[in-house]
Amino acid sequence: MKGVKRIDLGRDVPEQVADWLNDAAFTLAAMPANGCWPGGVRSYWPDIVADRDDLDWPMESDIRPPMPTSDEVSRMDLALSWVPMVTDRGHKAVVNMRLIVHPISGQQRWTWAKIGRKLGISHHTAKAWHGMACSAMAQKIRQPAFFSSHIAHFEHM
Repeated sequence: MKGVKRIDLGRDVPEQVADWLNDAAFTLAAMPANGCWPGGVRSYWPDIVADRDDLDWPMESDIRPPMPTSDEVSRMDLALSWVPMVTDRGHKAVVNMRLIVHPISGQQRWTWAKIGRKLGISHHTAKAWHGMACSAMAQKIRQPAFFSSHIAHFEHM
């Protein structure tokens, strides 16, 4: 999917949306996280692991993936702008959980089973909700008003 520059409305759009979101997750994981403070600003709080499950991620090495290109960041921004189109909170939660990827291993932080346990649903339901969210985004992307207002993003990427 990397390098695909536009959504093809003649093909399965929900599947393409899922692919774009997956690529966005990997691009987001490759973004540098250090040096985000303005010059001269310091934080004296220690680094904290927010969730005990974060300790379970395997660390093969300290080598980070290469910096994403500007095109990859633009596609990521566009794909992430689609997430607010999902109105169902549960569906949106599943999409957001699947956007968290380990930068080194490339593994999803939230497997379908973990999402199911967290939300109190089965992993099959979690997959279905993700598919429904992608379908909802695709339905709005297919609308002429949306597509014509975003055509510049699709054509110039």
